[in-house]
Amino acid sequence: MKIWIRRQKAALFLKGAAIVALLAITAASISCTDPRRARFDSWKGHPIEELIQHMGPPTSTMQLKDGRMVYSWIQVYGSGRTYRSVFTTSKDGIIEGADYHDASVPKRAD
Repeated sequence: MKIWIRRQKAALFLKGAAIVALLAITAASISCTDPRRARFDSWKGHPIEELIQHMGPPTSTMQLKDGRMVYSWIQVYGSGRTYRSVFTTSKDGIIEGADYHDASVPKRAD
């Protein structure tokens, strides 16, 4: 009977430890967001004019059929990496979406 109780306690301890480990991994993955992503997302809700003052004139712009605008910047860094930053604004010029990607690496067709 004592051996059975010890085994049950050990099994409970291992289950509890597994749950704690899983929660820790989940919390760590949620809190480890890409700092670049956070920087880009921080522009949401701001007028596009503020971003243009900060980054300079965009490389290209495009008006969508619904009246929103897409602004794109291409930046080449000393390492030779090329990044494209893309911001979408409302009809009123308020940033609604932000994205970036490494333009040096061709996008994979899925």
